[in-house]
Amino acid sequence: MHCEKNIAENVMKTIFGEKDTLGVRLDMKEAGIRKHLWPVTGSKPGSVILPRSSYVMTKKERDVFVEQVRALRTPTHYVGQLRKRVNVDGSIKGLKSHDYHVLMQQVLPLCVRCTMAKEVRTTIIMLSRVFRRICAKTIDPTTIEEMRGEAAIALCMLEKEFPPSFFDIMSHLVVHLVEEVEICGPVHTRWMYPIERYLKTLKGYVRNRARPEGCMAEGYAVVEALGYCTEYMQSYTVTTRRVWDDKEDPSMYDEILEGAERARRLPPDLQQWIHEFVLNNAAPLEEWRR
Repeated sequence: MHCEKNIAENVMKTIFGEKDTLGVRLDMKEAGIRKHLWPVTGSKPGSVILPRSSYVMTKKERDVFVEQVRALRTPTHYVGQLRKRVNVDGSIKGLKSHDYHVLMQQVLPLCVRCTMAKEVRTTIIMLSRVFRRICAKTIDPTTIEEMRGEAAIALCMLEKEFPPSFFDIMSHLVVHLVEEVEICGPVHTRWMYPIERYLKTLKGYVRNRARPEGCMAEGYAVVEALGYCTEYMQSYTVTTRRVWDDKEDPSMYDEILEGAERARRLPPDLQQWIHEFVLNNAAPLEEWRR
């Protein structure tokens, strides 16, 4: 959903102050709105002072926000590495569409609860709620009218709290997304995230850039052959690639450890808990448990 990505990106730029410039304040003055935010002439000749705005985080609030984002721990492949993409200076680089999707619906409402003014964080949380309801797997048709009203209220709150520079051609599409849900059904069954992930897989097959289609076809054939060997040949030993079996129970082997290792001394109670967890869940001990 490019609309969600665009709005999430604009929200992050606004609360980090990238969209709060002298030109934006002069536009407010020309439009005759928000007189308390108009530029003020400083004591020195030619200097201009910008009054503090409620929609921009202070340095302390920004440090708290970045610290909370970097402290998040998510399941493997749930989202990109946000702790490496959100910098202390407020810049965000390298996020994909799905990263903004998770940032808008789960991370932002959580991390702004203890920062910024009440009206601003309420607006952000309400906007996140609208996108969360639109992207739900199941939607009750009787709640469509309520969703439309909630989306309209969220946009009105955005116009009240955020600067005019926040709004572009994508901002008003939130209301139309609700209408699209009413006509076409849940967005969850129509979005492009699975297709984009598979396109990245096909892109990884390319070795000869002069013949990308042939590389993709050859890589696809190899993967299908490996899948056949894994699923239908009993004597096949899995080496590097493992095809998921629908009869296999999810276990701790689904998680992939990331990052560099470091030595750590565990307290005795935590050692006992880990020991019991391994004894109760390790696959080689299944016969012993039985």
